[in-house]
Amino acid sequence: MGKTVHLRIGRNNDMTLREVLAKIADIQSQHPELDVFFDGDEYAICSRPRDKTPGEA
Repeated sequence: MGKTVHLRIGRNNDMTLREVLAKIADIQSQHPELDVFFDGDEYAICSRPRDKTPGEA
């Protein structure tokens, strides 16, 4: 499964870094199975499923 875009920020948005990090933390708390990150190419908060480590079901 590929990347999911949760929020497009845009280059001219006045969102602060603190607000972006808070939004990332909020999405991570709602979806602990996802790896949430800021994609600088798309200027968006995105996620993808976490890789399962050996031994996990």
